[in-house]
Amino acid sequence: NEFKKFKLVLEKHSNKIIKEEALEGAISLFTKSRSLYRKLNSLRLESPPLISGKEMMDLTNEFFNTDPIIWNENNKDLLEKRREINPINNKPRVLLSGSPIHNVEFIDFIENCGLNVIYEDLCTGSKFFDLDVPKSKDLLESLSKAYINRSPCARMMKIEERAAYINKISQKFKIDGIIHHSLKFCDTYLYDVPQLKDLLNEKDLKVLFIESDGLQSMNQLKTRIEAFTEMIKN
Repeated sequence: NEFKKFKLVLEKHSNKIIKEEALEGAISLFTKSRSLYRKLNSLRLESPPLISGKEMMDLTNEFFNTDPIIWNENNKDLLEKRREINPINNKPRVLLSGSPIHNVEFIDFIENCGLNVIYEDLCTGSKFFDLDVPKSKDLLESLSKAYINRSPCARMMKIEERAAYINKISQKFKIDGIIHHSLKFCDTYLYDVPQLKDLLNEKDLKVLFIESDGLQSMNQLKTRIEAFTEMIKN
């Protein structure tokens, strides 16, 4: 079991024994975080959505840089607060897929082009929280099953599974179109694009592929995204 080997390496490196109680507590804590995130993310099931893609990406980035205990406490009342406000504009609903994105402004940029980002099929987005650790006497086995059975990234070479996951999420969140973003020279995601696009087109899902290195003119991307917006509107 690779997890057991990894645990031994961590214990040796830190000079600490990882006890079952501590591991169980950590799993419980992260389960609460994932549950809270998914409840907040469900606000985007509404039409119009009750929370923006940028706000959800802000929450994701906050989670990556905050103790989960603090993150849970800071956001436990946000669900009810968001339900009390007026919904945001009813614009076409898109799923963002592809390479990891850490720049929240990129999500904001897409939404300012006339779209609502409803789900991030990214390792740094909604997909990160779409994981459940089953209860078991063998905690390491439960963890390994949870991560092995999650929706695969491009590097796992399971393109049919990825397409099926995107289609399932698109149906659930009533997605109008998909923006697939890849960093330049990110071969694992670039290799996937033609076949993934064909598989999604077969499900009547419209796909816009964009490639960036973070340096090119945003006006060029804006023109393409706005054209895609008009296409899915019609």
